[in-house]
Amino acid sequence: MDDFDEDLFEEGDEYLERRYMEEQALLEADDNEGDDGAFRPADASFANVSDQAGSSDNGPACPICSISLKGINEQDAGVHVNNCLDGNPTPLPEPKIPQPPPPVEATTKPEAGIAHPNQFRKPNRAPKPGQASPFTFGQQAGSGGSAFNKLMSGHAEDAAWAEAAASEHASRGKPSYQRTCPFYKILPGLFICVDAFRYGAVEGCQAYFLSHFHSDHYVGLTSSWSHGPIYCSKVTANLVRQQLRVDPKYVVGLEFEQTVDVPGTKGVKMTMISANHCPGSSLFLFEKVVGKKTNGEPRLQRILHCGDFRACRMHVQHPLLIPDVQDQLSGKSKEQKIDVCYLDTTYLNPKYSFPSQENVIKACADMCVSLSKHSVDDSDGWEQMKKQRAGEGMAKFIRKESQPEIKQEPADEGEMEDLKLGKNPHGRGRLLVIVGTYSIGKERICLGIARALNSKIYAPPTKQRIVAALEDPELDALMTSDPRAAQVHMTPLFEIRADTLDDYLKDYFPHFTRAVGFRPSGWNYRPPTSRFTDSPTVQTVLHSENWKSGFSMRDLVPQRGSTSRASCFGVPYSEHSSFRELTMFCCALRIEKIIPTVNVGSKKGRERMKWWCERWLAERRKNGLYKLPEDGSW
Repeated sequence: MDDFDEDLFEEGDEYLERRYMEEQALLEADDNEGDDGAFRPADASFANVSDQAGSSDNGPACPICSISLKGINEQDAGVHVNNCLDGNPTPLPEPKIPQPPPPVEATTKPEAGIAHPNQFRKPNRAPKPGQASPFTFGQQAGSGGSAFNKLMSGHAEDAAWAEAAASEHASRGKPSYQRTCPFYKILPGLFICVDAFRYGAVEGCQAYFLSHFHSDHYVGLTSSWSHGPIYCSKVTANLVRQQLRVDPKYVVGLEFEQTVDVPGTKGVKMTMISANHCPGSSLFLFEKVVGKKTNGEPRLQRILHCGDFRACRMHVQHPLLIPDVQDQLSGKSKEQKIDVCYLDTTYLNPKYSFPSQENVIKACADMCVSLSKHSVDDSDGWEQMKKQRAGEGMAKFIRKESQPEIKQEPADEGEMEDLKLGKNPHGRGRLLVIVGTYSIGKERICLGIARALNSKIYAPPTKQRIVAALEDPELDALMTSDPRAAQVHMTPLFEIRADTLDDYLKDYFPHFTRAVGFRPSGWNYRPPTSRFTDSPTVQTVLHSENWKSGFSMRDLVPQRGSTSRASCFGVPYSEHSSFRELTMFCCALRIEKIIPTVNVGSKKGRERMKWWCERWLAERRKNGLYKLPEDGSW
């Protein structure tokens, strides 16, 4: 991993989620803070930013423990939230009593007892110029194609990336008006920014797009937003209004697969495509006429912004993305290009060619069904798998100890001792399944396990409020507010650890006597030793059977610290594209230019990603477009 910037990801996806949750919490705290340093309870709260976002009628609340933060200053509130995230909650100081605001100069004197409407309004700041883009889009193909021009453009691109990384590092902790929006969040010539809310108003931007409701994409978007319209899917719009309390007049919820004109952009049309990421996540296809072809036809510039996505057959076969289309007038086939693709490069590293979501969900669901049986059954899949893993000679030991990988620990309560797996003559008791989730995301694995167990799904009230905004009838029907009525529980991903599951189980004992926890993340994946991940050929990645990762119960290994009654599993379930899926996506479509949007802070990481993008382009030129398997696989 010498070529990959893993400093930000050493703890997995949840590390990023926590980092941006903390930043968003402080931004909202600042948004709600008056001149006296105390929160204004009428505005948005901390409750809008976490996986378990709480909403209080009495003012802002801690997103983890839901304690009221009314009257607490920004610094004390931030310390409390961070400590809660680390599992060490600290008491809050006594809240300050807000002092009367200073008098406000006005042309007309307000009536007695009525606050001036501008009393708590922050000053409007002029839009700040974004970073200049090193790219020039919309030119005729082949123009300026000399070796010198290509060399100079390469130097300009490298300099722009270095400048963007340095600016991001220098602006950590600074307010939005002191940040410069990097070029890769601005679509040059289109007057559009995507997922750029932490930079405030960007000069020249007429439309702000939000790809999905994850904190690293909406960070900076608070109730005081007034810089321009926010375009997103209807589900994302629901959450922006509900969780962040953004003024509805700025939030424009759009339908998937409908082409719309974007006001103020001089002719840009946009079509929103499902990103196959989290609920409401979107790919944005922007199209604009930028001149004429040599034959007099209008030349269309087409830019695809992927936000976060998991590439699939649906994307490669989408009518607006497929590489060849039939001309409606002549009936002849013609090429369909994507001039620029802003690509989610979260896992652009050969190490992370993880399995499909379907395989991981099935493996987890099958194990849960097996473990949910009232008594140990040697014929069930989980028992058979354990025998195969350990060898037939270990069968008796496995039956006695249940799992060779899991240490048997004495129960803290006498009655739990009798309920240990394989030692209770009256049965094993009831299994509780705990799945780590984000504010949104990971719903599919929860649904898959719940379907297999014929179970309801429990989440705390604040999480259920988020689920209700997702407009998913099946998920809504399975949700319950009674934790004992559901065998599947949702909890924040960073709270799922082997050493905390036993404590979670105790809260519901003896109704549930055993617990299994899942930490779903692509960072859990480890490639097989037979796979050569050091610079494989593109042909090998695309066609070798060894690169088509599978997953079954046999691959489920409990994490360190698991016990016989509470075991934790890290599973390679991801809502981002794997490395192989990125390779297939970029080799199957006519993409002229790829701009990475993730892991761009490291020069070595950027060079490695650029190297792969160039190899994909060379593969297409040499061997043609990648053709999807005819059997429907991906």
